Parts: sequence; structure tokens; C-alpha cells
Amino acid sequence: MLYTNQKLKVVDKEMKFGTVIGVAIGEYGRGRREVFLPTPKSIQADDIIKELRSDLTIGTSKSGRPRIDARKDDDIYLILSSERGYTRRGDGYIEAPESQEIELIARGNGADGDAGRIGSWDAVIVKAKDGDVFRLTWGGSGYGYDATFYVVSDGKVYSADQPEIEDLYESLGLEIPFSLQYNQDEGRLVITSDEWKMI
Repeated sequence: MLYTNQKLKVVDKEMKFGTVIGVAIGEYGRGRREVFLPTPKSIQADDIIKELRSDLTIGTSKSGRPRIDARKDDDIYLILSSERGYTRRGDGYIEAPESQEIELIARGNGADGDAGRIGSWDAVIVKAKDGDVFRLTWGGSGYGYDATFYVVSDGKVYSADQPEIEDLYESLGLEIPFSLQYNQDEGRLVITSDEWKMI
């Protein structure tokens, strides 16, 4: 299964030898890193890959390079991007609890400004397992965007912004695997940042 937190548009990529159809995470250019994922022949240019697709998975080429394959399996792969807005105020990044094992498949990134130095955001492909949680701080977070959590449970991926994360875990009947407290002065839920690691 393959989950994406943003719509991925399938494009034709021109190579010296011809055209390859696929999607890109991150960006190409100075201060940026693009990861291009070829897609199956059943997917055409201009198709959109979004949210949970049980008919797709992440495979590898003969050299070990990641690609999107048309195959049903029980593995869950997430493509998460922290791109949201202009990132002069707050870079975008993705974290997981310190105690959670991470199987990172690939990493890309994007940036703002010609030299890629104004602000940046991350994009990752991870193999996940039941119970995993990822915290995504959006690019441009300095403009007041709440962090978003992605929780893997029972073959599905759920998302909730930080103010609703406690309610999500309660609705799923799960214990929260990290510290979460209500800060009365700020009127919001806060996490203990040293319990988290960047992916």
C-alpha cells in the first residue's frame, strides 16, 4: 500500500534516450534534491496519485533505486512532504519518536529563492508499520501552521493537526506513544521536543 499526504501528478520526464513516466518528490536545482519515481505502465501522464492506494507499493529497480510498482501487498509506504507555503519563516521537516525505528527509502527536499537559501522543506519515502507516527512541521510554519501527525493503524493512515491529535488517538482506542501536555498559558497542546528525531 502507498500513502501520499499530497497529490502527486504523474509527468513525462524527457531523458536522452526517450520519455519516462513518473512522479517527483522534492525539487531539482541549487539547494534542492529531487527523487524521481518511475510509475507502472498502467498509470498515464497527468494522472494523480493521492492518499491511500492499496493497488500501489514502493519497489526497486535492479540497482536499488526506488520506484512505484503496481502490486498489492501488506507493506505500507508513506510519501510525506512538508511543502506548504513560502518558507522564509520556518523550514519544513518530518520527525518520528526517538523510540520508533525508521526505514527510510529516499529523501528529497525543496527550497525557496533562486539559490535555495531562503527556506526549505523535506520530502521522504518511509516504510511504516502498524503503530508508527510521524510529525510533520510545515514549510512556512512561522506563519502559524499547526504541525500535522500521521498515524498508521490497522492498515490505514490517519492524519490530525496537533490540536486534535489526542482526540485522534482516543477515537482509535490507542495509547499516545509520546508526551503531550496542555499549556494553559498558550491555550494549546504541546509535545516534548527532545522525544522526537528528525528523519
